[in-house]
Amino acid sequence: MRPLPEDIESERALLATICAPGAERAAEEIAPALSPDDFVHPAHKAILKAVQALVFKRGEINPLTLKDELDNNGDLSRVGGYAGLIEIMGDVEVGRPRALVDILAKKRKLRALIRMGAGLIDSATEETEPDEIIEAACSALAGMALSTREDGPVVVGNLTDECVSQIMAEAAVTSRFGLRTGFYRFDGITRGLKPGELIILAARPGVGKSTLALNWALRSAQRNTIALFSLEMSKEELTRKLLTDASGLDLRNLNTRDQEQMETLNQAKRDLDSLPIHIDDRSGINVRQIRTKVERLQARGSVGLVIVDYLQLLTSVDRNTKQNETNRIGEISRELKIMAKDCKVPVLVLSQLNRDVEKRTNGKPQLSDLRDSGCIEQDADLVVFINRKIVPGLSPELQDKAAELHIAKHRNGPCGSVPLTWAGELSRYTEVERGTGGIPEPEGYVPGHQSNFDYEEV
Repeated sequence: MRPLPEDIESERALLATICAPGAERAAEEIAPALSPDDFVHPAHKAILKAVQALVFKRGEINPLTLKDELDNNGDLSRVGGYAGLIEIMGDVEVGRPRALVDILAKKRKLRALIRMGAGLIDSATEETEPDEIIEAACSALAGMALSTREDGPVVVGNLTDECVSQIMAEAAVTSRFGLRTGFYRFDGITRGLKPGELIILAARPGVGKSTLALNWALRSAQRNTIALFSLEMSKEELTRKLLTDASGLDLRNLNTRDQEQMETLNQAKRDLDSLPIHIDDRSGINVRQIRTKVERLQARGSVGLVIVDYLQLLTSVDRNTKQNETNRIGEISRELKIMAKDCKVPVLVLSQLNRDVEKRTNGKPQLSDLRDSGCIEQDADLVVFINRKIVPGLSPELQDKAAELHIAKHRNGPCGSVPLTWAGELSRYTEVERGTGGIPEPEGYVPGHQSNFDYEEV
């Protein structure tokens, strides 16, 4: 068996450099960021531990203080006693210790990859479920990729260049928006859905959360790849809704002898076939599994939007943990926010509202109405409610079509409301066309449809 990648000489040289007289600053900057896994030799691991302890205590680093620290930890014998310590400290020093840090990090990653590969072989040999092996491997690789980021404090001067570049980019009209939903007035308030944002779309059952999310998916997919995870409806039901919206036909009353209707349906099918909308209707899924699937899509190209329908049906990673529903949902919402941030993609999550909203005279949802809210309100960057009055027992055709899209929380901008019209037979919400006053829509704009128009400030 081939030996694992290592560089003992670089390990010794790095320790000798940060422990040299007058190298206190290098030790303070480098030692805390190092890990015992960066070293292979047991003596070098023990010395690093002693150096980190002295840096934490703001103690002087020299052979005598290191000897005392190693002796107190019971590690002096691991380095060959005081004589062995002196020998290691007498190694060649280098002028750029950061270069040695990079070398050791590279060797550590290679060792981790080899161990990961061996683990995959063992799992496959034991005939573990292939999908479980793939998901575990993807999660491990994603974790390894994230670990390469600098996670220590950063001097602000190292951040200003990138920040100013971002500000300049946002100053351009075409660059200051995130993902456009195709709802002109809603996008005008939110400035689009931004990468890293957790967006909550909430309403009572039957109001049309899934329909509105699909409306947004259909319109934004003209420019972006959409990953849709449905824990409630099947992929066939979702596809039917998308076809209904795309065609503008009531497919329940489709007349197959009507040539115009058939051509409209076929054109909608062709349009839908060309859109990068990926649907996963697996039930009992958890956030870790969703993240793995999103990362697989990102490996093939950028993902513009992730939609999860809906929050309360998601499974906790640890199913054996006994916890109340509020804590469970709070844990899931934090995982969703972390996924949005790490994957750099807006994550739209549908959520139920509790029954308190039905007891209110005006029936208008509030943040406190989020069901099993836990940390949902805290974690979300944008919370949007659909407010539509539904009379129990009344047929869908006779229900009130007027609705309102209420932005109750907007971390990075203003709140507001957008009037909508509900057309259940067409699986569609549309924005209400405005009359006089307010901000004019651009010429040629059709409410509820994607466009390339520049958006006005709201």
